[in-house]
Amino acid sequence: METLKLSKMFARVAVINGALALIFTIPILIPQLCIATPPGTFGCNLSMETSWPGTWVFFAYIFFLVIGVFGTLGWAVTYYFGAQLFGKTQVNARISWLHLVLFEIGVVGATSIQAAVGLVGGNYVAHGGSNIIAAQVVATQIIPSLSSDPTSLFYDMPPIIEAVFIGLAVLGMLIGLVNYFTAKSVKMAT
Repeated sequence: METLKLSKMFARVAVINGALALIFTIPILIPQLCIATPPGTFGCNLSMETSWPGTWVFFAYIFFLVIGVFGTLGWAVTYYFGAQLFGKTQVNARISWLHLVLFEIGVVGATSIQAAVGLVGGNYVAHGGSNIIAAQVVATQIIPSLSSDPTSLFYDMPPIIEAVFIGLAVLGMLIGLVNYFTAKSVKMAT
């Protein structure tokens, strides 16, 4: 695969992620979610983004902007300049697809779980619930437990799924580094 083609693919994904980031701002406009609603209005005891676990909505949004939008754009720029400045014009197609897919699934998945934790738990607390109970609400309402034993790893699933998605994103980045450093310089026919 041509490096410039891969660069364009990453640039397109960055644009899609940017559009998603715009869509992800819409819940802020819904006052009943208490995301940026002043306390005492619309039944909100507090504003979600200022108290745990609602702060995870803010973290998820920032992480998505930094990694999902700018990180993906960074890969596009890296491959582009690799081709233009260093003559790295060919990359392995399978590894390139694996890089793009794993990175995107990892980033979108991880930030989605973070946002879900913030929305579910933060909404519970913003409407008068306890922070202590919010952890149980998050554990039961986002991804059901695979075990009824509280000492089991699979009792609280959101952190497990979050870790899997983070692992996929990191694996995608490592594959991308290997792909970039093993890119070949092939002369194009003129």
